[in-house]
Amino acid sequence: MKAAKNSGSGAPWTPGEDALLGSMPDKKLARRLGRTYDAVAMRRLNKNIPYCNPKHKIWQPQDDKVLGTRPDDQIALLLRRTVASIKNRRRKLGIGSSHAKPVRPWAAGEDRLLGTRPDAALAAKFGRSLFSVRERRRRLKIQAAPLENGWTPKELKSLGTMPDKDLAPQIGRSLATVRAQRLKLGLPPCNPVWKPWTEKELALLGKFTDAKVAARTGHPIGSVKMQRCKLGIACCDSKRRPWLPEEDVLLGKFSDREVARQTQRTFAAVRTRRIAHGLAEPLAGSPGFGL
Repeated sequence: MKAAKNSGSGAPWTPGEDALLGSMPDKKLARRLGRTYDAVAMRRLNKNIPYCNPKHKIWQPQDDKVLGTRPDDQIALLLRRTVASIKNRRRKLGIGSSHAKPVRPWAAGEDRLLGTRPDAALAAKFGRSLFSVRERRRRLKIQAAPLENGWTPKELKSLGTMPDKDLAPQIGRSLATVRAQRLKLGLPPCNPVWKPWTEKELALLGKFTDAKVAARTGHPIGSVKMQRCKLGIACCDSKRRPWLPEEDVLLGKFSDREVARQTQRTFAAVRTRRIAHGLAEPLAGSPGFGL
């Protein structure tokens, strides 16, 4: 029977309300009883009543009777539970399973071979799982055998001589394995695009455009620009006309616009050049300003 809503959360609890504690989530019961969530949760805790989890299925006596009568996976489907839940409940109640596969004992000959070959190879030889072989070896405190496909001196010598992605198929290893082994030995990667700069090539920087230097040296244009900036060399702009001495003498004597007209340069170029030389522009009305 649905409990009547309480007019106040501080009202005394009735036996009917106490009977509902733990039968549904505290929030849902609080709305049903007209009480606060804290009041319902505190009352349930004081009564030592476990929290109701709608996703948790309580085991019923009829569920326990089915345990062990069929394989755990079939019981899980029947009761709509996980296989792990079935196994845990069955073991907790001490119920065996006649359908479980019998555990094959380890033979002395198998124990003697542990650690002599990789676990995967012994698992295939024994007809056991890799997990079973590994756990048995660890329980006996036996060191794992080194991998049979160890690196040969020829393979180690080839690391770093070509890109990892090209070397991997040649020696029959994965790209990740090749890269990990190279990094383990502290070898730098091989990049066929990158090549060291010579003194003759460095002398070209700034004298020609980056594109021309890249074409003449075979370096990528990005590498040319990075190397030039690294050395603090200004770029060569083929479109930029160098300033002549007779043009520089005009700066500060005439207005920037007049100098721009006479030299056929932009106003911004003239102004930037004048400021770089530390010259002031003639004041308005002074000789040469408006010329």
